[in-house]
Amino acid sequence: MAARRTVVFRWDLDKTYLVSNFESLRSLVKVPFERARDKVTIPGAAPVIRGLRRSSEARGFPTYVHFLTASPPQIGSAIKEKLSLDGVIYDGITFKDQVTHIVKGRFDALREQIGYKLSRLLRAALEHDGEVYELLFGDDWESDPFVYSLYADVVARRIDVETTMDLLRSAHVNPHYLRTIERLLAEPFPQMKVVGVFVLRQRKRDSGDLSQFGTRLTWFDNYVECALRLYHMTLLDEEGVVEVVREAGLSAKDVHDACEAVIARGHVPREGLASLVRRLESEGISIPVSLGSPLKRAGQLVRRAWRLRRPVGSSEPGLPDYDSLVAGWSRQAIKESSASGSKGHA
Repeated sequence: MAARRTVVFRWDLDKTYLVSNFESLRSLVKVPFERARDKVTIPGAAPVIRGLRRSSEARGFPTYVHFLTASPPQIGSAIKEKLSLDGVIYDGITFKDQVTHIVKGRFDALREQIGYKLSRLLRAALEHDGEVYELLFGDDWESDPFVYSLYADVVARRIDVETTMDLLRSAHVNPHYLRTIERLLAEPFPQMKVVGVFVLRQRKRDSGDLSQFGTRLTWFDNYVECALRLYHMTLLDEEGVVEVVREAGLSAKDVHDACEAVIARGHVPREGLASLVRRLESEGISIPVSLGSPLKRAGQLVRRAWRLRRPVGSSEPGLPDYDSLVAGWSRQAIKESSASGSKGHA
């Protein structure tokens, strides 16, 4: 009997799905009292999730959508109502139990991101069996690129336990999370493969900071760019991209520029978007985009048809230099970056 194949889409919530402001004490205090209608979805995020589930299930894959947030469970009702208003069907949400940390005097753990997210990702991985293909969505406001990449290599057993723990100590992860992660790393993980890490640039940092994570990571500045990459990976169909474009609220010129941006970064070959951009142009939501060589377009059509008939997957990327990366993505490094001001665009 063939192994069960599950496609998992795991999303950070704040600054990746919801517009969130944690830069002032006043904004933090307001969060628990916000109602669903007060919360704002980042343009295009909801149709991406809806389209991914629809496209995946149409290919016959059991699909699991999970949200992971550092927000407390006390705001759970408003978050769930907001997702319902957005038409997003999900299978689980993990909140951070801040109250327990306060009661037990673990005050450093309140702002801990690397240890918290990695421990919750590892716990979530153990809930699956069979073959699991996972895509992770986050932002660069704190440490999502580092955490997601490390998690992907840990569950693939490309990094051993000792190396992982050394990296986490170098990142000054809270001891509470260090103990939890070490226990989890001793567990047998299912046959998992993280086939993509998607990062929304919120700090507008230099693209070189993100390219260090290798080809598994795709960064984007808006959800149209994200949708184009997912389309090329055959994870999102044309209908899904059109819906994202319409809800993202970009002008036809901005949509054209999004196409050119993902092509220039090497995320998508020009000829791989030919059929899609014709559709966008015909519906008046993009100005013309160069289609490239007819011969190459034919080749891309053949490759797309081949990918649609196979399981979700990608080639194994090279291992990032985590010893160097940990210095730039620890909590202290992010704090220092915030103090010195955001970096410019690439």
